[in-house]
Amino acid sequence: MSHGADQNAVIVKAVQDNLSESKQEIHGSDSNGKKYKTITAMWLSQGVLQKASSSKRSNSEDEIKNDEVGLCKSGRREWYSKSRDYWDDEDTCPATVNGMLGGFASISNIDLAASKQFLLDLASIRPALTFQSKEYTTCAVECGAGIGRVTKGLLLPLGLGRCDLVESSSRLLSQAPSYIGDAPSSQCRFLCVGLQDFEPKENTYDIIWIQWVIGYLTDADCVDLFRRCGSSLRQPGGVICIKDNTCTEEAFILDVDDASVTRSLPYLLNLTKQAGLKVVFQRMQEDFPEDIFPVPMIALSSAFLFIPN
Repeated sequence: MSHGADQNAVIVKAVQDNLSESKQEIHGSDSNGKKYKTITAMWLSQGVLQKASSSKRSNSEDEIKNDEVGLCKSGRREWYSKSRDYWDDEDTCPATVNGMLGGFASISNIDLAASKQFLLDLASIRPALTFQSKEYTTCAVECGAGIGRVTKGLLLPLGLGRCDLVESSSRLLSQAPSYIGDAPSSQCRFLCVGLQDFEPKENTYDIIWIQWVIGYLTDADCVDLFRRCGSSLRQPGGVICIKDNTCTEEAFILDVDDASVTRSLPYLLNLTKQAGLKVVFQRMQEDFPEDIFPVPMIALSSAFLFIPN
């Protein structure tokens, strides 16, 4: 599922305008050192957006009107194909914790402990959020699960009755049952699908955990995913939790090798707002090495539903 051509441009333009109006950065760079004046310019450079056939401007120009750009379907396919190839390569991404964390296996326990405390503190101010229930089977989903590091180390130990693992790489997902363990794996479902195509059922999940993966989605696909996830939250306590790298001096940093975008926190929050989500709890990860990007933990619910205190 994706937005039509006009809607892709509308989302990028809306986020860009919101950032500008709030005096936030809209420029960025890529891993080769190339600079981009705007978010639109970056997506044009990747072929995800393209100029309309009636426009006489080139894709390299930064100032392009909203009605002059739209989705390039072939460019979108190539964007996801590039990241899929990266994660399917055993050399670049072994099916280990170290592979899942890009060589930073040493931070896994620190990360999981902070995530656990985040959820426990969230539950203390949001009593409707339930990890265990005698009335129904509580359910979580780990998005971009890889081999299931978060499922094994965080979600199942909290007592959730079922965990779904969503992962686009069949190679990584096939290793998840053995990594998680035979008994815990019986509580899991393994879904081999990209997040841009993941369509969860309504009123299903108590926790939707999205960590270190949102950068692989285009802006429009982020918004689409957030909207679908919002509808799939079990009410009244369900939450979407995003935990990801952010940049601070630019709006984005594009990694051209694995087709991913590290966004600024204002950029990311603007995408959640476009999807009709509201922040209910937020905290920064502490105790990571200094050479790792700042990592916020953000809990969100639908802004269109009444959530009792």
